[in-house]
Amino acid sequence: MRASRLAWALYSGYVVALLFGVGGIAIALQRPDLWAHLELGRSVYSFGMKWGGVAYIVLGAAALFVYAWSTIGPRRTLIFFLLSVTISLSAELIGTITGWPFGNYSYTSGLGYKILDRVPFTIPLSWFTVGLASYLLALRLRRYLPRRGSSWPPVLTGVWLLVVWDLVLDPAMAHEAMQARFWVWHQTGSYFGMPFINFAGWALTGMAFTAASRWAWRAEPVLRSASFPYAIYAANILFASALCATVGLWGPIALAFVAGLLPATLALVTNDSTRGGTRRADQQEPEPVVERISWLVLRTLARLTLRRPIVFRTAQPLPTGPTILAAQHVHHLDDGRALLAIIDRPVRFLVALDWVPDRRWRRAMELLCRTAGWPTIVRPREIDRPGQVYSPREAHRLLVGGLREAVQRVAAGQLLVVFPEGYPLVDPHLPARRSENDRLAPGAVWIARAAAARAGSPVSVFPVQLETTGSPIVVTIGEPMVVTSQTDVAWATRQLEVILRASQPLALPSDDRLATQLAGEER
Repeated sequence: MRASRLAWALYSGYVVALLFGVGGIAIALQRPDLWAHLELGRSVYSFGMKWGGVAYIVLGAAALFVYAWSTIGPRRTLIFFLLSVTISLSAELIGTITGWPFGNYSYTSGLGYKILDRVPFTIPLSWFTVGLASYLLALRLRRYLPRRGSSWPPVLTGVWLLVVWDLVLDPAMAHEAMQARFWVWHQTGSYFGMPFINFAGWALTGMAFTAASRWAWRAEPVLRSASFPYAIYAANILFASALCATVGLWGPIALAFVAGLLPATLALVTNDSTRGGTRRADQQEPEPVVERISWLVLRTLARLTLRRPIVFRTAQPLPTGPTILAAQHVHHLDDGRALLAIIDRPVRFLVALDWVPDRRWRRAMELLCRTAGWPTIVRPREIDRPGQVYSPREAHRLLVGGLREAVQRVAAGQLLVVFPEGYPLVDPHLPARRSENDRLAPGAVWIARAAAARAGSPVSVFPVQLETTGSPIVVTIGEPMVVTSQTDVAWATRQLEVILRASQPLALPSDDRLATQLAGEER
């Protein structure tokens, strides 16, 4: 416990040093008129230029060292520290002398005492900090990686996360507008002024000390949480991104977030299969990485953009196995955002794409839905509509393929949201369609029955009432309808219609602790 508090205390100092450095580069260097006439301002500037970078790196290395000592053990920590510092320092000395394996560069005086007058002593510490944080995150990502019995997938993933950090850090240092450079490049390249050999050198160096450490460890440690290495990694990505932002380099920032920070976020996610639930021996497999990332991003966006509290009422916890939510469709956007915001397992939607106005929209929406793992269809009524961007043949193929994918996903244990009313009440794309076709479609029950037949076990269909027009948003999930391969689709659809079209909110057990809980707050 004391070690944990010390690690977080050092991390707090690390973040302060980081913010001090960003402020100095983004503000002090850009606007010297704000401080140059003040003695205190000149003193702070002088201190920052001499010690700011040193403090940032030393505090980060100390914080991670203390954390690792208490979690993966002294032996593993010392092995990784010694190997990463020794190998990275050797590579840096060779690189600054020969130009290989990173390219032609040299260090300035902003990062502390230089070893052999070439490499600041803080540089190997930086390799240790981000290298170990990346590898620990990779170990937490093991369940998403192939060949689970091999030690190589986590090693390669850790090296990838390490290199992604440099993909956003080095372009800022190579930019001519960067006033505070910790190193200077004597050659240019095609990646935002960077030579590609630099990233090959990073991968080679990171691979050398990570693989050597893993071999010396003999066995991988088990991490209960990735919060601390994630905090270290995220701070470094954000610091490098801030440097890029000061010189207007947005491409590396986007790349770092997509290829580094988002995959690293998966390490924070608890594996759903470890939780209790109604799923039997056919527990669902871990989510594909891209789909998992998409869900995390969409859930975050939903919570940020709704800006209203959500009251979540449910009679019982959602199961971990195959589940369908048959939801009312009130608003074309708010319904989905509300469900994404409150449900703590990956949510997929059956999406109708017959509203898209042109082929550019069609391609974009198909790509986004495919990335998120959302089955797509064309509603039967829209197949022959004039102006439809899908030909009748394309629409029929999409409908059949989308329903088949929906069945497969539910049978595999995933949660799927279906809007059996077909059209939302608030619909800017196809207005008045709801009033023209006000009966429930049988799709939710049909998918559940087909999935039950495929999986050999029942599928739970939960009715969901939504009130999204006011504040708070109210989401009510009722008692499930258990659908088997023998369920009468027409009869079950009528029962579902009675529930969803009821004028009163769903009645829930008054003594259920989950009956009403606040799932959001005013933002």
